[in-house]
Parts: sequence; C-alpha cells; structure tokens
Amino acid sequence: MEIRSLEQLAIQVTSHGVGQKRVLLSNEESGCGITQIAVTDLKAGEVSAVHIHPDMQEGFYVMDGILDVVLDDVAHHCKKDDFVMVKVGVAHELRAITDVRVMTIGCEIASKRDQLYPILFKPNLHTLVWGTEEWNASGVASSPSVVDNGCWAGMSLPELIENKPVEILGHKVVEKYGKALPLLTKIIDAKQDLSIQVHPDDEMAHRLHQKNGKTEMWYVIDAKPGACLYAGFRQHLTPEEYTKMVDEGTIVNALARHEVKKGDVFFLPAGRVHAICGGIKLAEVQQSSDVTYRIFDYNRLGLDGKLRELHTELAAQAINYEVMDEYKTDYQQLENNSTHCIDSDFFCVRVIDVADTFHRNLIKFDSFIIAVAVEGSCKIRVRSTKAEAIVNEGYACLVPALLADYDIIPLNGKVKLLEAFIDNKGESLLKKVSRFFHATT
Repeated sequence: MEIRSLEQLAIQVTSHGVGQKRVLLSNEESGCGITQIAVTDLKAGEVSAVHIHPDMQEGFYVMDGILDVVLDDVAHHCKKDDFVMVKVGVAHELRAITDVRVMTIGCEIASKRDQLYPILFKPNLHTLVWGTEEWNASGVASSPSVVDNGCWAGMSLPELIENKPVEILGHKVVEKYGKALPLLTKIIDAKQDLSIQVHPDDEMAHRLHQKNGKTEMWYVIDAKPGACLYAGFRQHLTPEEYTKMVDEGTIVNALARHEVKKGDVFFLPAGRVHAICGGIKLAEVQQSSDVTYRIFDYNRLGLDGKLRELHTELAAQAINYEVMDEYKTDYQQLENNSTHCIDSDFFCVRVIDVADTFHRNLIKFDSFIIAVAVEGSCKIRVRSTKAEAIVNEGYACLVPALLADYDIIPLNGKVKLLEAFIDNKGESLLKKVSRFFHATT
C-alpha cells in the first residue's frame, strides 16, 4: 500500500493548458477503467475551454471555491462539496468564479472506444489533358477517397460516414447535408491551361442535375514566373455579347487576368467564370460536386482524341455577369498562428503556418475538419484520446467532428496547412451530439 500526500505530488499543467494539477492516480497505475484521479487548481477567471471526451465520462468534485460547469451551453453553479458527472460525448467547460480546487475523476467507457482517429487516405490521382488533380479528401460517388490508416483502412469514405455520420461529420452537418461529406479538396497541378468554365449554384444544380452547386476557393502553392489565372469579368457583358464572344473564340478577352504567386487566394462563388492556366500548382476547397460547364477549351482534343464537350447555353444561365474591382482575396498571413482566410456559407478556410506544436480547438463549430498539408509535413494528435496521424505534404487528413481538439506538430521544420470546415457555431453547442450519445449508451 502506498500513501500519497497531495502537497508532495509534482505539479503539472493540465491537458487544456489552464490551471495546475496533481495526479493522485494515473491510467497506468489504475489497472481498470479509471483514466486519472487528479486535483486541479484554477485561479478566479480561468476557463478550461469547451471540449468533449468521445470515450470517457468525467466527474468533478469541488473541494473548495466556486465553479461554473457548463454542460451543452447550460451553466451549473457549483460550490464546495458539490459533485458533477459529465457523460461521454457531452460538450463541457469549466469556469472558475473564485480560486477553486477540484478533484477530477476520469472513467473510460469501453463501449465508446469505437476507434475514432484522424483519417488519412490513399492517393486518388486524376490524369487530365492539361495536367493532374489529386482528390485528397473526396466523398464523390464516382471517385471516393479510401481510408489508408487504422482499423478502417480499405473502407471508402462514404461507407465510413454511413456508419458513423454524427461522430465524423458533426450533427449540424448531417442535419443539413445528410450522410455525405459536403466538401471536396484537391491538389491541382496545371501543366497547360484549363478550360474556361463556370459552375452552377445550388438551386440550378439541384433543379437540373439533382446535385450540389459548386462554390470553391484556390490557394496557390507554387507558380512559375508570369503564370496567371482567370477569375471574373473585366468588362460588362450581356448574355448576348457573351454568346457572340464564345462563338468567335474571343471570350478570354473579356476575363480578368491575374498574375499569381505563392500564397495567393481566390474565392470563386458559383456563377463566377474562371480558369487556371499552365504553370500553377494550387489547393482547391470546394462544395462536393462534379458539375462543371465548359465555356471554351481552345479547340483542344481530350485524352480520347475527341473535342471535349462544351456547355455554352447552360453556362449562360449559370454566369454572374457582375464586374468587381478586385477578385483576389486579401488576407494577412500570420506566422506561428492561424490566419482567417475564407468565411462563407459553404465552408471556412484557415491557413496554419507554424514551426512549433500548435493547439487547435474547433469543437464549437460542430464540424469535421479537412487539414491539407500544402507545405511540409506534420503530425496531428488528438488531445482527448492521443490518437494521431502523420500528414505528408500534398495529402489531407480528415479529423472527425468529435475529435476537433488537437495539436499540430510540425515534422522537420515548418508546416503550412489549410483547414477547411463548416461553421455551425450559431447553433447550440453540440447539444444534439450529446443527445445522440446518451440515446445510444
């Protein structure tokens, strides 16, 4: 038997980086489902940010002071000798009203150890007449991603999501989009110019094709000197003038041409005419859709030796003819931090440029995260479960919504990632996710 004195135990920083703790019993010592018994001290005003344990329930016994325990957005005012039990899958946050000492007891729930982890995918390369596209996170039925790591290796992404929709996508995502990944990410390597094209919005795509529309964004990874792309019109056109210029093969003259460099970003809402030109490598985040209307393709033959199909009339219906002063997205890249890049109704994108371990807590968005390594490689390690995956340059990792509290650990120097997700923070914080877990426990 070993008797331990609290004051003689080593002081540690908590896993959430707030307050200090002394561990009375660790997981390695318990020999059972107890993950940890610890005493934590928080100073007045300190907050242990909202988080979820996908495979553990946790109890808090207030030894001294006053503490608010927030469960699914509802604050519970706790004083000395109060005890709160947090069930598995419940979003929770601790707010110290005064200096407070709390005993925390974690207990692993075996039935919930369902192998959630950061998901990697096998290569999914598409060779086209102008170059290549690597679909690094795809739920598109015609070319879905296949899991490359862990116990789900070999399973298609749609099959996996069908089995675990809420845990992977997030409740609000499932509520809005069903059991389907609503985003698609690609790495596009253009050796030659792509066709001049446009994509329909949701209304038109649903009406004509029973598919999603396509809003997208581009992040330039690399570009040869003088390389350019087209986005939007530089002059006002009527639909009749557009048709005439397409027939004459002069439509390029009406487009806004942009010489690009590494790090440039363009947001392309459905209806905006665009084209990538040769000498550019970029990352694309888009709505999960394969509906494209080609307007002009330089009279080029496809890989089958035939002229590629054009969709001039459909494109005329989809095009937004508005002329804008600026089409490039203006943002200021922050070093060793997260930079807001795109915030739209369809997706949000952050640029992460770090040289040291960097904590990300995106639980509040109730969404999956697709992390695309555009420069360098890193390890993504989930804080609650310690599950991890190595994301190599040019590849993507899908972090399930329930695990969206993780560290990015650069390998061999700096890493630059794009994080894409759906912003659902306007909704009650994962309340329905919690109900899902309670109903299935």
